[in-house]
Amino acid sequence: MTKSYLLVFSDKTGTKDEVKLALNKMTKVKTWRTDMPNCFYVISDNSAQELYEEFTSIRGTSGRFLFAETASNRQGLLPSDTWYLLKNKKLKSKET
Repeated sequence: MTKSYLLVFSDKTGTKDEVKLALNKMTKVKTWRTDMPNCFYVISDNSAQELYEEFTSIRGTSGRFLFAETASNRQGLLPSDTWYLLKNKKLKSKET
């Protein structure tokens, strides 16, 4: 089953660009989005443990980070494209 995760990370884990490169290398990540510092929204068919294992195989264990599955009990001030991703587990298609 496809799930949405919140990845939160410290500066010691890597820069936003370094974490972005790691997510792009991860075979267990279907897609991702970001709109806040030190935070990514990640879509995957895998568990948080499996994401952790693949992420550390790429980035190592420096710094602190957390993959937390998002549930339906959530609220906040986010862009509509982020809410779409969290609800539908896919990026919103671009209208041309």
